[in-house]
Amino acid sequence: MNLYRFKKNALVALLLSFMCMNVFGQQIEKQKPSTLKVSDERFATVKALTNHGTFSYHLDNTGDLEVSGALQTIFNELSALKDVSATITFSPGVYFLDAPVVVKMASIKLIGHGHGGIDIHGANLESGTIFRFGKNTGPNCITFDYAGRSQAFPSGESPWDNQNLKVELENLSFVGYNNTGVNTADGYSRFRGDEPNFRGLHWYPAKDRYQDIEKEGQRAIVLPKPTNDKGYAKCELLRVTGCYFTELYVAIEIADCDVSYINKNWFGQLTYGVRLHGNGQGMMVSDNLFADMETALVLAKPIFSTFHNNTFAYLSKCFEIDNIVNSTITGNAIYNWKISTGAAAYGSFCYAKNSTNLNISGNSITQFMDSRKRTRTTDTEPNGQSFIQFDNAKRLMFSNNIIHTLISQTVLRLHNSSDCVITDNIITYGESGNAVAETGACSNNFYRPIDPKDSAPFDKYKY
Repeated sequence: MNLYRFKKNALVALLLSFMCMNVFGQQIEKQKPSTLKVSDERFATVKALTNHGTFSYHLDNTGDLEVSGALQTIFNELSALKDVSATITFSPGVYFLDAPVVVKMASIKLIGHGHGGIDIHGANLESGTIFRFGKNTGPNCITFDYAGRSQAFPSGESPWDNQNLKVELENLSFVGYNNTGVNTADGYSRFRGDEPNFRGLHWYPAKDRYQDIEKEGQRAIVLPKPTNDKGYAKCELLRVTGCYFTELYVAIEIADCDVSYINKNWFGQLTYGVRLHGNGQGMMVSDNLFADMETALVLAKPIFSTFHNNTFAYLSKCFEIDNIVNSTITGNAIYNWKISTGAAAYGSFCYAKNSTNLNISGNSITQFMDSRKRTRTTDTEPNGQSFIQFDNAKRLMFSNNIIHTLISQTVLRLHNSSDCVITDNIITYGESGNAVAETGACSNNFYRPIDPKDSAPFDKYKY
């Protein structure tokens, strides 16, 4: 009898052992949240400096473990602190996420180390702090949600039902899951002599890639529309500096934002760089690179905003704007050459449906393809819009731009526009093309081209 019990107990123990091994085998690819906090700083990969003190965590940064649940636990723990503000620093490495993450905090800054990424343009280097999104991360990969405070500052008014959102991101890389259907996941190396595996293809998602691209395509950073039944809520500040975005449907998705600084970033191999769906007061986008993509900036209503000193290369469109007011687009450089990769050179430098008091000057635009403006790069036919077009423009100043194109149609068109000045631009175009035209109900517009034949003679140079 004892032998029977021993054999029975041994069998049960063996079965339990196999069950445990199986469970462990299933979970080994995910980091357990219980292992996050560390007392030994040598093992800390995430450090949070808050108004409640400093907290250290170990989040796997090898890229071998899926850490979305563990990262969510960190954010939840910090968000639970009363009236918290936090600066969270991530060590270099790859943080692999395969589920969406939500940060609910009124004021937060995420900092990485180094401007790096999985460089599918050549060296395939893993460097800096990388958030790599798996297939199941999204469509909103990292969402920053609104939070409140127990009292107003500095008045001390309480209760204070208003909610706020201030987000800063610095030196982080965000790598999506091959959202366009172009196989860059395996990368290539120019050092091996490989041909770019996306050459000649489009960066808008391939046909039948998604059932509904707006519901499925990955967005790296999302600032949603606030929902606050008790009080007022707004996104007050977004600052994105020194970050890298690639292989995504949208890099930065913004509902509304009071003030935003988006500068010194690299947006590459995307469908859209930045999309603003509502108001964007004081939007400052500068010193960024946008390359190999469908559309760099899709803007609903930027107000007193500046878009300056950016570089654009091998993309379909630079600016798609619904309504822009009291703003400037200056000092940008655009280069689409004749054997451009990706979505390059299928459309416009700028198309604005409505504009008031807009100044566009000092831009250098080179377009080595006889392209037509299209809704997206997969469209087979042009949509009738010009390379540069302004509908319903009032008091537009378009001056001192260099526009070198091969386009055999109107390069710049005003439609239903008034009190606009188009002056002192150098515009070239192809056979049967022309520089500037106006259509529809236009009035009081002034056009003065630069004509070298009308130039005053130069003085003789004297030694």
